[in-house]
Amino acid sequence: MRKLTLILSFTLFCTLLIGCFNKTKDGKFMREVINLEEFNSEFDDYNSDIRPVYNRSGKANLVFSSKRALKDYYNLVGFHVMVEYDEREGNLGLKKVTKADVSGAFYNLPFELAFITMANGNFNVLGPSFVGINDVSWSSNSPINFLMYADDKSGNLDIKVIYEDLGKTIKGPLPLAFLNSSTANEAYPSLYNDGHSLVFCSDKDEGKYSLYSAELIFNDEIKHATERILNPKETTTKKISSVSSIGYNDKCPYIWQDNLMVFVSDRPGGFGGYDIYYSKRINGVWQSPVNAGARINTEYDEYRPILPNLPNFTYPLMIFSSNRPDGKGGFDLYMTGLEVD
Repeated sequence: MRKLTLILSFTLFCTLLIGCFNKTKDGKFMREVINLEEFNSEFDDYNSDIRPVYNRSGKANLVFSSKRALKDYYNLVGFHVMVEYDEREGNLGLKKVTKADVSGAFYNLPFELAFITMANGNFNVLGPSFVGINDVSWSSNSPINFLMYADDKSGNLDIKVIYEDLGKTIKGPLPLAFLNSSTANEAYPSLYNDGHSLVFCSDKDEGKYSLYSAELIFNDEIKHATERILNPKETTTKKISSVSSIGYNDKCPYIWQDNLMVFVSDRPGGFGGYDIYYSKRINGVWQSPVNAGARINTEYDEYRPILPNLPNFTYPLMIFSSNRPDGKGGFDLYMTGLEVD
């Protein structure tokens, strides 16, 4: 079987992926749900985020929560990765990048892998969400590299940030105080491209998780983009009622290109446990959610779907977690294409 290795970079995507992944040309929609065996372990491997490394060799970084190290707690682990395309089958897979695959200059740990050391500890670290230069549009020209996540070091899940400032000093972990409450859990933040809005989940409404949005008005005197998020001039937070259910849990929101959101819910009408749902944003309003279907969801738990920001795909490529019995043990990471009506 001949394999064509495609590197995750926007430059190379523009020349290769348009052809390889166009449904009407050489590639085909990724219908198969594949286990990312190379990254999974016998322990729970849970949550994830993946982001291309800009202005470099085009590789990417996959970061997720795992119990492989501390066993009792989820901590973050990270890998250099690349996408592997099977020409004959038309399918994709993720492959670890080793020193033999890249130049020594690239293999120095990028900021993503440096940040996770600061985030980890004897507590659960969940829902990594990386933002880097060119990921969002800001009204500031300052470069941004930061990690958002949640941990339960205080007893409840609180959303925190680690970031690289203008002097290239890494700061944090720092709480996003305007999102966190003293007695409830807040987790899984995901930014809109404009950088002025984000979504997250919280169980502050009678102990059940719902989806919330937060609108940020920045203080113009603060020049660094991440410090604007840490100290916004004004914020407005509200439940996304058009998507959230009543009396059930809606968790793990993730936004793709500002007009598509995936999340999980244990609401009735699913296939069992937590199912993956999606919602489209039309005229600024999130529409009624749609179950991702039996091809993806099972009677077990499907959890924390992400849609990597790879705009040259003709469909959203999705990575998620599941504790279905065909994995290596506990929760494993899986990948497939997401069909959206």
